[in-house]
Amino acid sequence: MTGEHNTLHEKHRERLKEKFLEFGLDGLEDHELVELLLFYAVPRQNTNEIAHRLINEYGRISDILEADTENLMKIKGISKHSAVLFKLILASVNKYMNEQNDIANAMLTPQNIDKYIKNLFYGHTNEVAYALLLDKDCVVKKVKKLSTGTVNAAPIYPREVIKLAVNERYPYILLAHNHPNGNAMPSQNDLKITKTIELALNFIEVRLVDHVIVSGEKVISLAKNYKILEK
Repeated sequence: MTGEHNTLHEKHRERLKEKFLEFGLDGLEDHELVELLLFYAVPRQNTNEIAHRLINEYGRISDILEADTENLMKIKGISKHSAVLFKLILASVNKYMNEQNDIANAMLTPQNIDKYIKNLFYGHTNEVAYALLLDKDCVVKKVKKLSTGTVNAAPIYPREVIKLAVNERYPYILLAHNHPNGNAMPSQNDLKITKTIELALNFIEVRLVDHVIVSGEKVISLAKNYKILEK
């Protein structure tokens, strides 16, 4: 009986793989995609029920990939091995997007800045802050991570930005950070720290051209939307 069960299980796995190869993701329900992914972390177990548990708990594939590892492991059938697989997939997507849309040496314009800045934050579930160093033509020469914080805060210290500007000697700096909570609107502290950094940079003849906040597909420019920076 066990041998017959294993044979049926293997045939089911093979059919699901063939279905994906023939129709791609459009041919799979969300639970089938999760089930297929779990084949590679759970070799000898029916992953259909585990997949349904994950979909019932999180709702969307993206939410599963972004879920905390410890929370994933609270779902029955999800081991550390399976949780690592999901985090690895998210990290791989992040790396792919960054490489496909590499911001290094890109000339930033009002038409393309949203796309390039958004790409910095794919896969980040905590707040992260970056400084982009630009030459006189607004070409990105370096991207420096300023901090990695929590789900609702990533500190930007003016002294660190000034130190970076002095050491690198580029004429323009653009700041960017994300709001993973879905709200791209700046806090009062975001506005205050931006103005403080701008004034400090003026003393060393470096211009802060913008501070951009990203939340998913939403992008807010403090220079354009809040006009707090000098032109």
